[in-house]
Amino acid sequence: MSKKGLLLGSVLADAFSLGAHWIYDCDKIKQNFGEYDRLHDPLPGSFHKNRSKGEHTHYGDQTLLLLEFFAEKGEFNTQEFKKFWYERMEKYDGYLDHATKESLSALKAGSEWGSTSTDLAGASRIAPVIYCNSDRERGVEFSVQQTKVTHNNQGVLLAAEFFARVAYGVLEGKSPKNSVEAVTAEMDNSWIAANVNKAVESLELSPEEAIGKLGQACTVSGAFPATIYIILKYEDDYRSAMIANVMAGGDSAARGLLAGMIIGAYREETIPKEWMDEMCSLERVHF
Repeated sequence: MSKKGLLLGSVLADAFSLGAHWIYDCDKIKQNFGEYDRLHDPLPGSFHKNRSKGEHTHYGDQTLLLLEFFAEKGEFNTQEFKKFWYERMEKYDGYLDHATKESLSALKAGSEWGSTSTDLAGASRIAPVIYCNSDRERGVEFSVQQTKVTHNNQGVLLAAEFFARVAYGVLEGKSPKNSVEAVTAEMDNSWIAANVNKAVESLELSPEEAIGKLGQACTVSGAFPATIYIILKYEDDYRSAMIANVMAGGDSAARGLLAGMIIGAYREETIPKEWMDEMCSLERVHF
C-alpha cells in the first residue's frame, strides 16, 4: 500500500489519457493509436490542442494545482483554496470546460461556491488531498470541500467522499474490492449502493461493452459506476487498467485519475516506469 503510488498513479493516468481524451468512438481510437499502450499527443482538433505528449488535461492540471496549494499552504482551507484556484485558473492557458467557466464567473460575482456541474471530474482531483492528509476523516472532508469549489452537486460530492474513503481503506491495508465493499456498507446510501451494484454486474463484460453500457460521458451518473468497474476489474494491474480505460473511450481522464489513484496505491509496482519517464510533470509530483 503506497501513498506515492496513490499520487503518481492518479496524475500519470491523466497524462496517459490525454491523447484519446473525449474520443467517444472506440474504433477511432483503435484506428489512430492501435493498442493504446503509451503516452500520445492529442489528435488534431482535440479540445487539448495546445498540449502535447506527457502533458495534462485541464483535470490533471487542476490536480497539480491542488498539490501546489498544499506545498505552499501546508494544510487545506476552503476559503484560501477558492482564492488560490481562482487566481490560477483565471490565467489558465489550457481548455476551459463549462464547470470551470461557470465557477470562475460565480466566484468572481461573490458566490460561495462555483458551478453545479454533474461531471465526475470535480471529484477526480482528490489524490493530493489524501496524499497530504494522514487523518482519514479530515482527508474525506477536504476532498468533498475541494470538489464543492467547482462542482457543487450532490452526486459529485458523494462520489468524492466515496473514492476518498476507498483510497484510505486501501492505504490501511484493504484490497480495492474489499475497500469498495466496506465503504458501500459504511456510507449506507442507496445511490452509491445502486451504482456499485451496476459496476459489479458488468464485470463479465469487456471494458468497451461495460463502459459503453454504464456511461462513457462526463456525468457522474455514468462515470461513477464506470470508474468502479475499472477499479474492480483491474485492481492488481495498473497498466492494464489504464489501457482498458482509454480504449473504452469518452471521459477517460476523469475515470483514470480516480482508478489510477486507487490501483496505484494498491499496486505501485505495476505502474510502468516508461510512462512515468514521459510525464512532463514528474518533478512536480513531490514524494
